[in-house]
This record gives sequence, structure tokens and C-alpha cells, in this order.
Amino acid sequence: MISVSGDKNQTVRRNAIMDLLEKDSRLRVTDLSDALNVSVVTVRKDLSELENEGLLKRIHGGAVINRKSQYSENFAERKSRKAEEKRLIAKAAAELVRDGESLIINVGSTCAYICEELKNKNNLIVITNALHIVNELACCEHITTFFLGGRFDTDMQITVGDDVSDQLSKYKADKLIMGMDGVDIQAGLTSYNHVEDAIMRQMIAQAKEKILVVDDSKIGKVTFAHIAALNDFDILVTNYNESKAEELEKIRRSGLQVIAV
Repeated sequence: MISVSGDKNQTVRRNAIMDLLEKDSRLRVTDLSDALNVSVVTVRKDLSELENEGLLKRIHGGAVINRKSQYSENFAERKSRKAEEKRLIAKAAAELVRDGESLIINVGSTCAYICEELKNKNNLIVITNALHIVNELACCEHITTFFLGGRFDTDMQITVGDDVSDQLSKYKADKLIMGMDGVDIQAGLTSYNHVEDAIMRQMIAQAKEKILVVDDSKIGKVTFAHIAALNDFDILVTNYNESKAEELEKIRRSGLQVIAV
């Protein structure tokens, strides 16, 4: 067992739980209590919330990692959540794209709506490892799509692995359009998707301008895998929610251009 000592705050503690589960796959509540130096009551509460997020499964006396996670949820169901907000974000993000540009786009329901808007553009090149992006653009004669080849992850419907990285390294795109699960002024940009974290970082490196697209539920949220710092991106496009105004202002002061629609 890897010991994680000290007084952990909620986010760090839950990330530590997932890290330990990644290594051992099955752990008892008492093991986690000892490793994290917190009470079993605290561990049980953390496990319940992580289970609600789809990251693990509770078993008698402990937990096992949920390999399918939230990305196994029906894509249509994910896309339907906050659909109007995502459509507004998509329209604003598409307005940042000019005819003739090359784009890298990652997996995500907001990115799917953006692809619908991009159909009105001409002579685009789109590079992606997400099957739903390819399917959305497959019949667009004025958009050339590059599907990055690699091992296909059936849960997330993306390609992953060294082959994806090797092919991606050959391209330099004008813009990156990327969704994210968490955007926080201190923790930066985080994702539940630890399977693709290295590829997401490489996508960031291969683009000249980086556009982050998230709905308001992701603002102030911290999830499992750290992907990048806020200042690795140039523009944040989100929907306006008065309760998130203070956080958006902090993000704006950090140097990002914030477009809240």
C-alpha cells in the first residue's frame, strides 16, 4: 500500500483514492482510512460521491475501480444534458473559426454541437481521435477529416495509444477546440479521462491557438486527471451563469479571454 499522509482536502483526498485504486484496483475502507489518515466515515462519504460520479463501485467493506466510468454512458444522453447551453457555446466557438483553417477537436458532447456549426464553414481540415466527430463530419465534402489511428477504446469511442501520438505529431493545427470536465482557477484543467490525458496534452502542444469549450457546470470543478494549466489556453467559451460570475472573472484576470454567452 502506498501511504498518503497529512490532512488532505476533499479534492486531493478523492484524487488520492482514485490513484490508489488505479494501482490496487480493489481496496478496503480500512486500508484507505489508514493510507489517507482520515476516518472511515470520511472515506465512506468520499466513496459514495465517487460512485455517484461513475468512477468506482462500492462493494462490501470497500470499493473497486469502475473501468467503464461516466464515458460509457450513452452519448446521446450526455449530449442532451444542457443542450441549449451547449448549442450557444457551439455557435460562439464556431464564430472563432475561419474558412480554410485546420482544427484539432477532441471527444465531447459540446464538441459534437460545434461540429454541427462547422458544417457551415468551407475548406476546413479537422483532426480528431473521436469516432462521433468523424461520424458527424463524414458527409461534409468541404471538410477534410483526419481520423487518428490507434487502439480503439470501445467505452469512450476514441482511439488511444502510441500510434495516435505518432500520427498527431506530424500535424500542426491553426486551432484546438477542446472540452474539459473541470476548470478551476487553482487546480487548472482536469478530466475524468485519464486514459487519454497524454494525448490531450499533445493536442494542446500541436495547435497554435487553443480554445476551451465547457458549460457552466464545469466551472470551479476539479476532477481526476490534471491535463493542463489555464494559461495553456487562449480562449474560454462557456455559457453565462450568474453564480459562476466571480470564478469567470478570476479566470479572465489570469489571462484567458472569456466568452460567456
